[in-house]
Amino acid sequence: MAPGDFASVPPGVVHNPKTLGPHTETFGLITPGDWIDFFRYVGEPFDGVLCPEFDERSLREAVMAKMKNATKDYDVSFHPKHEGCEVGEWSLSDETLPETTVPYYLRANTGPRWLLGGVLSRPFITTRQSDGKFAISSIESSAKHEPSVFSQQLKFPKVHHCLCVLEGALEVSLGDGASSTVREGETIFIAANTAFSLRFGSKFVRLWSFTSGDGIESLIHEVGTPFKGYVLPDQAETVDQSKVQAACEKSNIVVSQKS
Repeated sequence: MAPGDFASVPPGVVHNPKTLGPHTETFGLITPGDWIDFFRYVGEPFDGVLCPEFDERSLREAVMAKMKNATKDYDVSFHPKHEGCEVGEWSLSDETLPETTVPYYLRANTGPRWLLGGVLSRPFITTRQSDGKFAISSIESSAKHEPSVFSQQLKFPKVHHCLCVLEGALEVSLGDGASSTVREGETIFIAANTAFSLRFGSKFVRLWSFTSGDGIESLIHEVGTPFKGYVLPDQAETVDQSKVQAACEKSNIVVSQKS
């Protein structure tokens, strides 16, 4: 796997990710969220910048005892004798989203794309593939395409949003508060039942949206149109506000005209 590639691992699937470079960073969404305590348990305190590059201890020896004990308190089982399959080449099946909750890979810059006005969504996983639990999508737009559907305040009563900005600047307003600018490398968490609006504050903005159900990505997929291209278009499409309103009512999304 390389930058932009995605893997989905449903419960009960044996997996063992192995980093190949001297420093590899991944975005890992784990649900339920309290399972992150497992990593705190098996890990060690570290106050450096990235990682202890010259730590020559055996990882197996350093954490194996903790790993064995972890099965008592965490929903995890270890299969040290499991033999995985050989690393293979990408195939066409790795360029589409499955219809059900199964393990799968999605190659970078493939998969479905939807465009709503001037906002593009490239889902890595939707609630259809996660048994309704969460969704992850790359959201892209531009200040040139403002205002967008998300310039008006929306409230998702039961869905949390975590927005990680990868490129550009995103202006976020929560409730009646002043807007804040979230820039590249920064993240904002928006709790369910919180009214918010988004404005794309630079020429190109790309963020990853992590939601605990059908969130902003689902609105794009519901009202928008399938997009054949691969990059954000120069011209935004016309948005049918009546379809937006109908989709919001269908999903119990509260709409406010404040922006």
